[in-house]
Amino acid sequence: MSYSQPYSHIPFILKPASDMVKEAVWSLNATNGGIETYPLCGYMLHSLFLKLTGAQEQKLKCICWEMASRDFDYRYERMERKRYGECSDYADKCLVYNDLLDGIRLFDEGFQVSDAIKDTILNDWRTTCQQLFEGSLMANHFKKKYEAFKSIIAGIDRSWIMSETQLLTNYANLTASGKAYASSNTCGLALKEIFVKYVYAERNRCAHNTRSYQHNLPSLKGMAVDDYKLQNYFLYMSVLLLLDRIYVKLFEIYLDNSI
Repeated sequence: MSYSQPYSHIPFILKPASDMVKEAVWSLNATNGGIETYPLCGYMLHSLFLKLTGAQEQKLKCICWEMASRDFDYRYERMERKRYGECSDYADKCLVYNDLLDGIRLFDEGFQVSDAIKDTILNDWRTTCQQLFEGSLMANHFKKKYEAFKSIIAGIDRSWIMSETQLLTNYANLTASGKAYASSNTCGLALKEIFVKYVYAERNRCAHNTRSYQHNLPSLKGMAVDDYKLQNYFLYMSVLLLLDRIYVKLFEIYLDNSI
């Protein structure tokens, strides 16, 4: 079914965020790959992360607008009584997640996020990340960070995402195997904590350009601790790509039920 309509946000919502990463990776791969491209890759990682965060914030607002154009009760609730913010922090992202679930249940009261949906999202996400980064100039120049990233996401399973009301799971709500994996690979943090402590914090630093005067970050002491491996742009971008997969999948289900 074609969802495209004149002046509609739907094509933008359904467009994978991975397309932006693909454009950046391919543009870098077109260079000769010499040592002079190392600072270019560092700059590109920073810029691409900021572009992804901004695009996702706009996508979530567009999802709300599209739902509000179909449901006037929702329009009053989300546009008047309890407005969304910038859609940058976890609370706003979780708000839109629950709005989508509620929107789907208007047409399918018994809808639940099944294990099959979660597994499909995770498998597509891992495949996409591998296709984007493996063998790329970014991965070659920042090999240690890339290898750390691959080891971090390898054991993330369905228990880490999409609970009844939470977009991402915190450590306390992981399964026993999930907790064991988090303890040994992600410093005892699940995806929710990783997003709040690292992804969102880095988003704010980039958006407000605090790096311009915080020349002492990261400190040598901070670089010596184990969780320094989580300060990783490959990880940051992959979390944003995972969130994008979740929103796109749920919005597709919403459209299939509401149109």
